[in-house]
Amino acid sequence: MASAADAEPVLFDFFNTMPGGDVARHDLDFLSVSVDFGSAKQEFHIGRGSAAVPGNVPGLLRVQEKLGCLDRATVLAPAIRGAREGVAFSAQQAEFIRMLEPILTHSPEARALYAPKGNLPREGEPFMMPEFADCLEALGEQGSALFQTGAVSETILEWAEQGGLIRAEDLAQYQVAERAPLRVEFQDCEFLLNPPPATGGVLIAHTLAQPDISTAQGLAHAMQSTAEARRQLIDPPSRGSTTHLSVLDAVGNAASLTMTNGEGCGSLLPACGFMLNNVLGEEDLNPGGFHRHAPGQRLPSMMSPTIALREGSPVLVTGTGGSNRIRSVIIQVLINFLGKGMTLEVATLSPRLHFDGETLQVEPGFADNKMDALRAIAPINAWGSRSLYFGGAHSVTPDGGFGDPRGSGCAVSF
Repeated sequence: MASAADAEPVLFDFFNTMPGGDVARHDLDFLSVSVDFGSAKQEFHIGRGSAAVPGNVPGLLRVQEKLGCLDRATVLAPAIRGAREGVAFSAQQAEFIRMLEPILTHSPEARALYAPKGNLPREGEPFMMPEFADCLEALGEQGSALFQTGAVSETILEWAEQGGLIRAEDLAQYQVAERAPLRVEFQDCEFLLNPPPATGGVLIAHTLAQPDISTAQGLAHAMQSTAEARRQLIDPPSRGSTTHLSVLDAVGNAASLTMTNGEGCGSLLPACGFMLNNVLGEEDLNPGGFHRHAPGQRLPSMMSPTIALREGSPVLVTGTGGSNRIRSVIIQVLINFLGKGMTLEVATLSPRLHFDGETLQVEPGFADNKMDALRAIAPINAWGSRSLYFGGAHSVTPDGGFGDPRGSGCAVSF
């Protein structure tokens, strides 16, 4: 979501699409792995047949070309330096990597990158991606053609010949969609939300329209109503592996960016140093069965980058990962910050709740009387500590930003 100071806001949709390869091929590389998230295990499918058509590169470069003020090489330089010189993982990032070990060590090439000495990177250890750095340098020189018709696209096609579904026309014909944001009034602000065909913004708007959402019990009732609306929209409940970035500059240009690569497909692209996604292998993103989407169709998503305006100027840029919890997280940050007047830090750290369709998932920190009121609405699962389950809302305002520690977030100013 982009809201430029001198232009109409626009939503750039560059989520994955369904490739057009033969899903009935006898050698489809598509297998199940189990990922242990601590409180639960979840089955994912990986392999070359789990990779959908990627859109992040053409999407990000479209935004840079239309709204950026720096050239590609300058924009990419910090990422290239980090990939070549190494970046040290935080404790939480190292734990995320550990959870995904079955995927990140699935192939010999992946093991060589993520566990060259037999172990995954630990907290504080530098992690380097030299081939990816070379790929980014080429991207700075050649632009998105590198991925859609150039050398990287040729590598993807050769890679996909061994059990994948991506075809040359899938890459060459990928289109970034530019949409007018869904606009919703709340209190004295206007919210810019992700519009249809995505469902996240619609569900946030539905929740905001419910009465008495400033109280925990009122919000719980609103979440129940929104959960029913989600079922009618056939929106998939997914765990996801989503990341978010919020940016606001000195002249009022605002950007809210949410992206995902799934868990990774388990197989590196030769000489490129990175994995494609596995979104065709996430059961929750494919509720009608795997590989059932029509070729070229955008896959479903709950991603909801959000910008709040007051008298036309940004007062809050926010968003989060967390899949079907995304709408709940954003709603609570909006209510806390704009409705209750909390500081951004307090609004982010305050305890959260989410109705999963059957049970109210509740973080610690609610008063006993509020917990009693919530128990009268639905069964409760009381969590013992803050958790990434409840998202990672990374936000910025004209007065500063705050990164949600649930998602290992941070705030940086320049």
